[in-house]
Amino acid sequence: MNQFGKHIAIMILLSVMALSVCFVSGCNPQVQTVTQTTTSTVTETVQLISVTDDAGITYTFDGAVDTIVSMAPAITEIVYFVDAGEKLVGRTDYCNYPEEVSEVESIGGYYDPNKEKILLLNPDVVLADSIQCTTGDVEWLQSHGLTVIVIAPSDIEGVMRDIMLVGELLGHHSLAADVVAGLQNRIDAVCSALGGLDEAEKPSVLHITWFDPLWTTGKYTFLDIIIGMTGGVNVFADVEWDVQVDLEQAVIRNPDIITVVTDHGSESSFYAVVAEDSPFKETNAYLNGHIYIVDSDIVCRAGPRIVDALEIYTGLLHPDLFS
Repeated sequence: MNQFGKHIAIMILLSVMALSVCFVSGCNPQVQTVTQTTTSTVTETVQLISVTDDAGITYTFDGAVDTIVSMAPAITEIVYFVDAGEKLVGRTDYCNYPEEVSEVESIGGYYDPNKEKILLLNPDVVLADSIQCTTGDVEWLQSHGLTVIVIAPSDIEGVMRDIMLVGELLGHHSLAADVVAGLQNRIDAVCSALGGLDEAEKPSVLHITWFDPLWTTGKYTFLDIIIGMTGGVNVFADVEWDVQVDLEQAVIRNPDIITVVTDHGSESSFYAVVAEDSPFKETNAYLNGHIYIVDSDIVCRAGPRIVDALEIYTGLLHPDLFS
């Protein structure tokens, strides 16, 4: 290589070394650095909850509701049964189970709730039953902007569905499924114990909700369903709903078993039925000592304790088969 070529090579080498020093040191005053900013979009998945109530109306929510008002004792029991009592901000004066419900604000009576108070509580959802539909309370609350879901099961299967509905609505779906499965196991145990009964083995049953005047339950009621499921025959299955009947007719039908409900702690009707001068003293139920007092809160509410009622009546009607 001649002298000129060597000189050019040295100059190129020095230039490369200078550029390398500037790169390593981070110094590059003549080079414009372009920073590219990438915007990342995070999409939040909303878990929609859709439920269809006993009025046949479907409601959809962006997620579990946070606050509710219950307008019936049975509904309140369902809320606690799915472990969502902390979401209850209002209940009726008659909601007395479980005990901790007493700490929740009252909205007044079952038949005459304070609707203005419900508005002030401003719940996400109001849970009402068929009574509030007939009194116009549901329509009034809806007209004032509240979402009202009707919980009014007509049979035990309906109670199970409504427990699942409330569990879904309040974000406790899995727990509701577990407790319903437990209830179903108990129902199956009753059915299994009574399997194979023939008609001659089914006692006739008079259920008394009030003595003077005499009130009983006919078909389309939960007590009629329970009596039938527990291997009995309702002596007033030929009438409908809760109904006042003639005392003489009740005696003539000669029930094998009589059950009398307490009336919110009062046992006066029961004592009248079992008294020495009772009009039922010639009936099979009286003569055989088969007159029983039952808790109205357990046997009359369309909630989870309806399965307790099923077990109670099975034990009363067929103690040799189920205890």
